[in-house]
Amino acid sequence: MDHPPAAQAAVTGKRSPNDSYIARGLAGASVGLGFFSACIFFWTPMTSILSSVGLTLGLISLARGVRGGLRGENYAMVGTLLCATSLSITVTLNQVLRYVQWDQLPLLPW
Repeated sequence: MDHPPAAQAAVTGKRSPNDSYIARGLAGASVGLGFFSACIFFWTPMTSILSSVGLTLGLISLARGVRGGLRGENYAMVGTLLCATSLSITVTLNQVLRYVQWDQLPLLPW
């Protein structure tokens, strides 16, 4: 069964930041890294590294104007928020609560 050729969109001459597969992939990678780092928040150095890289990729995508989705979804914003949330959870649980509950505060003489 032959399908009729799809009508092509009018060429305006201006490229969108979402035209690049790699730019959309950076925004999507930010979402993936944010979600995975939120799932493994108890692995202290790994979570911080993953969420920092995802936050960086998300901020770069936001600065370049890349939304990430083909239909207008803003993957860059979602990934940035996920990574920022994961990084704040990691810092709170692994750094602040460790000193409050179990260890002594640094730079105190006793």
